Amino acid sequence: MTTSWKIAGMKRVEATGLVVDVTYIFNAQEGNVIDRKVGSLTFSGSTNEPGFIPYEDLTQEIVLGWVFDSLGSEKTTIETEVTERVQTSYDEQQNNPYSQGVPWNN
Repeated sequence: MTTSWKIAGMKRVEATGLVVDVTYIFNAQEGNVIDRKVGSLTFSGSTNEPGFIPYEDLTQEIVLGWVFDSLGSEKTTIETEVTERVQTSYDEQQNNPYSQGVPWNN
């Protein structure tokens, strides 16, 4: 099974570059079975805080770090729920004794 986290978008204060909202996606895929969790988190802060990173210097890895820190143990819950759904669907698909179609279109 392949899984990935990515940042789908961010909302920022135009004048300061302060990021105030992040939309994230967790994807899981096994064969042709795909599922995902999309969520968003609101952030607060100030450009005067130590460690502030200007918007143009942000990377997906940095922002994912914020997301993971904010989610805490919910990160594992999201991963578990999505991967279990994918695995269950994949297993059902692999063990399905039925097929669909008509013999004259083969």
